[in-house]
Amino acid sequence: MNRTTKGLLVIGAILVLSYPAIAWVTGVAIESRMQHGEQQVLGRTPYLALVKREYHRGIYRSTETATYGFRNPALQTLSSAGGVALPTAATLTVTSNIQHGPFPGMHSMALATVDSTIVVPPALQRELAGALGSKPILQIHSTVKLFGGASADLTSPAFSLRLPDGSTLTWGGLTGTVDSARDQARWTGQLSAPRLAFQGAQGAFELAGVAYSGSHSKAFDDLYVGTGTLTIERLDGSTPRSGGQFSVDRISLVSTSSVAGEFIDMRVDTGADAAKIAAVTLKNLTYSVGFEHIHGPSLEAMARQVRAVQRQSGADPKQLQAGLQDAFRQYGGDLVQHDPVIDIRQIGFSMPEGSFVFSARLGAPGLSPADLKWPAVILALRTHAQITADLRVDDALLRKLLAMGGSNPKIAAQLASLEQQGYLTTVSTALATHLEYSGGKLTLNGHPFPSAAPVN
Repeated sequence: MNRTTKGLLVIGAILVLSYPAIAWVTGVAIESRMQHGEQQVLGRTPYLALVKREYHRGIYRSTETATYGFRNPALQTLSSAGGVALPTAATLTVTSNIQHGPFPGMHSMALATVDSTIVVPPALQRELAGALGSKPILQIHSTVKLFGGASADLTSPAFSLRLPDGSTLTWGGLTGTVDSARDQARWTGQLSAPRLAFQGAQGAFELAGVAYSGSHSKAFDDLYVGTGTLTIERLDGSTPRSGGQFSVDRISLVSTSSVAGEFIDMRVDTGADAAKIAAVTLKNLTYSVGFEHIHGPSLEAMARQVRAVQRQSGADPKQLQAGLQDAFRQYGGDLVQHDPVIDIRQIGFSMPEGSFVFSARLGAPGLSPADLKWPAVILALRTHAQITADLRVDDALLRKLLAMGGSNPKIAAQLASLEQQGYLTTVSTALATHLEYSGGKLTLNGHPFPSAAPVN
């Protein structure tokens, strides 16, 4: 046996003999890593709290059972207002089986692999038992990387459930992947849910072909920027009312955001190929709005204060409302003083009779702290506000909308008068106008509005 072979055998023996100690050390590290990640999630989720945790660490494997409490005061308000008994609090238990690294399960190099299952409250578990059998409602297989970050695969089984009141709930399952960097500095994710449907005496709805993909990076301590895309192939449903049918086809929602220095630009583009509500059919629905030059530190401070208020208010909706008002009052002024801009890129739709398109840009640069005090804020906004807007609606569609509203002859006469004065312009077969507001003065198509009184 040559010297090289002997050396390799010695190294291999050392690794084999020391592996239990290495696995024990990685077990300590993964426990700390999991608890740190949990604290980050709890810090960003005000209505979620850790109720109980049991952690049992072994040499090669560990187990954790963590129970979380969830509450939502908003559901209590809805229950009181609508007379419907909605659950305002619940508990979820996550059980995790952890294999320690550096070669967990002898499959790959990692700090650990974690197989987690979600256990719902006992009452709901009994309801689901007939539909799911022994399957958990959600399973998560995670790989915790040696040098930070983790990846996870999520699966939820399909089921159909008949509720005690005779209604049915159908869930087509869920699959997804999530990958995060160290300290959650970046994360990407993809989720897919083929179907969610409910059928009951008070109505029905169905979501089909739901998918999400996103990639985000941390811009500030609690704020992320990036791109997320949500698509829904179809949403439809019905209510007991006459003509209570509705449907929306091929919905998309794309959010994009970026950061430059202390400022964030955000944009949301929402669209749908078609929507039908009773006898009204709309196509090419578009809602695109951007928020530019948003002061990141002020937005983050306001978001942090809002979460603190949500934690402290408990189940008292009045305390919650008062706390939220204080948070917006405290930090809203900081946001406004950094000259944000709202850019309504397009709101539009079409009907067989024609199309409607609206866009606008709003800002109020140069506001000072003194300008934001009541009642000086009213005059300050009149002086500082800068607004531009464009509206275009086809003639036939305008007549259709007026007819749907009751065909009030006064409205038609007012529109005709505005057109005669030049405030509305006929472009081909459509009416259009361009609005500008600056320095306290408003113009429509370049004409002061309201028009100046004639001089005698």
